[in-house]
Amino acid sequence: LYWFVLVQLQLLASLGFPDPAPVGAALRRHRGSQWEALGELQRLRLRPFRLRHQQGAEPGLDFNQPDQQALVRQILATFPVASWGRALLVATLGRELGLGLLGAP
Repeated sequence: LYWFVLVQLQLLASLGFPDPAPVGAALRRHRGSQWEALGELQRLRLRPFRLRHQQGAEPGLDFNQPDQQALVRQILATFPVASWGRALLVATLGRELGLGLLGAP
């Protein structure tokens, strides 16, 4: 059982959630379902972006920021892109085109 939990923690860490405390808590709440725990962790991480979007106080997109995953999450929360891959494509193209900091979309 311990090995199985360790594997789940490693999987979720590889998906961008390295802190074992919230990951372990999410796994316990969802009775070990890594996919449900992942959904909860992603919703929690996207919550600030979604709140800003709903309030109309969106920050601009900064294509020069060092954390590309944060930029991809912001694109997912802001634009109607269909997948993580397409949001990553938008982020990559924005960097390659040298768009820098754009005002609120």
